[in-house]
Amino acid sequence: MRVVILAAGSGTRMGGQTPKILLEVGGASILRRHLDSLREAGLAGADLTVVTGFKRETVERACSAAGLQTLYNPLWRNPGTLFSFHVLPVFDDPLLVLHGDLVWDPRLVTPLPDATGDIVIPVDPARAEDAEAMKAEVDGNRILRLSKRLPPSRSAGESMGVFLIRCQPDLRKLSQDLAESPEANLDDAVNRAADALEVRALFTEDVPWEEVDTPRDLARAREMFQ
Repeated sequence: MRVVILAAGSGTRMGGQTPKILLEVGGASILRRHLDSLREAGLAGADLTVVTGFKRETVERACSAAGLQTLYNPLWRNPGTLFSFHVLPVFDDPLLVLHGDLVWDPRLVTPLPDATGDIVIPVDPARAEDAEAMKAEVDGNRILRLSKRLPPSRSAGESMGVFLIRCQPDLRKLSQDLAESPEANLDDAVNRAADALEVRALFTEDVPWEEVDTPRDLARAREMFQ
C-alpha cells in the first residue's frame, strides 16, 4: 500500500499563516501525528508522499527531516483537492489518501486493508447532521453520494477525508474533466465513479478524529488529542 497526504492548501479559515499540517496538536505537529498514527496502524513501512503547495519550502523541510518524499501541486491556490490527486503518478498499488489537516486515531484505518471495494471510505455515523460535514448517502454499505448539501434525513454519517483507493487509474480517467475545475474535490471524483466502481463505506464508531478547518476545530482537536 502507498500513502498520500494531501497538504497543499493554505488554510484561509485558519488565518493562512502556518500550513495546517504543521499546526501543533498535543505537543506534536499534525504531520508528526500522521506518522505516529500510521506507525501504530501497522503502515510505518508504506511508501509515503506528501503533496505540498502553500509555503512548500517550510513543509518540504519538515518532510525531509522526517525522511518523507514530497510532490508539488503548482495549482495549490485552487480550493479543491482533486488536482492534488491528479498530480500523482499512476500507481497500480492501493492508495491510502489522507487529508493533511486530519488528526486521527489509528483505529480509523486499521480495518481498511480487509474491507472490500474499489474505493473504501470511513464514515462516522455520529456526525450525520453537521451542516458543514461531507455527508455520505449510503445504501447498505454502498456509497451513493458524498455531499455537504445532503439533508440529515439522507445522511448516514460524515466522510472525514480518508480514502482507500484500489483503482487509481480508473478513478483518474473517470474524473479527468473534473480536474479542470478549481473547486473540484476528491469527493466529486468519487461521486463520478459511484456507478462504475464499487464504492463502499466503512462505518466507524467511537474512534476519535478531527479535521482542522477552523480555529474551533483546532481547539477541539487539541482537547481530544492532549
